Amino acid sequence: MKNCILTLFTLIIVISCDNTIEINADYDVENVVYSLLDKDLDTQWVRLHRTYLGEDGLLAGAVYSDSLYFDTAALYLTQLNNGGGIVNTYELFRKDTNILDPGIFTTDNYRLYWTNAPIDPQYDYRLKGFIPGNNNFEAITPIVGNVEITKPRNNQKITFGLNSAEFKWNGAKNARLYQGYLHFKYKEAPRNNPSDSVIKILTYAFPVRTGYRLDGSENFVSEVTYSTYFRYLRNNIGLSSEYVRVFRSIDVELWAAADDYATFINVNQPSQGIVQEKPLFTNVYNPDNGEDCLGLFSSRVKGVKKDVKLSTSAMDSLWKGVLTCDMGWIDFQGIDSCECVDGDKVCF
Repeated sequence: MKNCILTLFTLIIVISCDNTIEINADYDVENVVYSLLDKDLDTQWVRLHRTYLGEDGLLAGAVYSDSLYFDTAALYLTQLNNGGGIVNTYELFRKDTNILDPGIFTTDNYRLYWTNAPIDPQYDYRLKGFIPGNNNFEAITPIVGNVEITKPRNNQKITFGLNSAEFKWNGAKNARLYQGYLHFKYKEAPRNNPSDSVIKILTYAFPVRTGYRLDGSENFVSEVTYSTYFRYLRNNIGLSSEYVRVFRSIDVELWAAADDYATFINVNQPSQGIVQEKPLFTNVYNPDNGEDCLGLFSSRVKGVKKDVKLSTSAMDSLWKGVLTCDMGWIDFQGIDSCECVDGDKVCF
């Protein structure tokens, strides 16, 4: 028994003598693919690059274009009917640019792939990439259909009453997630030089809404209270005795995202629990071996109502309301221009 223990102890010592840790295995290239098709755009874009583990860390290759991108790649977008049959196939073309803000990734020969293929919501679309070295990839997505904002409609104005301001829309086919925005546009100028004005935009985001059906049959309502929105204006624009401000209009914008895009966003939300590690979601795979690649190929669409006005009561709340008085909002009343100062109406 003692001999067995001695032999085992000797074996452990021999094995443990070499304490070199092989951090970097053989060079292993991984595809990273991102693309969001949009039926309302003239041009569709695909981002393709690669990852690997090198001696200088994961981000070392990010600063070198010859390490970040594949030397050659052929990309094709295919239109598929309900049975998966091919209707049309379009080649994607490479575009390099250096007109980018500096960041983690190199701006030298920043590379994208594009096509002006028409995107029709009645078809699914398949993206295929062929890269020398058995790094091919493939992904399929449905196309999000029209998203219609039903309130405000046409020339309807936004008002904040006792029941809050309502914003309504109809669900879009193939959409799972919805995100709305109010882009508040106003003119601002120094009080002592009104001609030196600039147009500014402040964006307010609605809570994200998740749909239960993908057939576009759902209806949605988001409400914004007077106190919530006007306090938001006060906190983000601020009080001022040096500037005067004039309301111009609000753009109501709504984005609808496909199912896989919604899953990708939800998986990457900040973790609320003790375990911070997140599962990896991708819908891109290598058709040659069935293994997952990294990335997302999905669809989204935007609906917008531009230059929506505030109602008379909402305008009164803006320039002389308890939450927005002393912000320098100007109200034009006949030949006079009036504002609210310390709770009082001041005209000039």
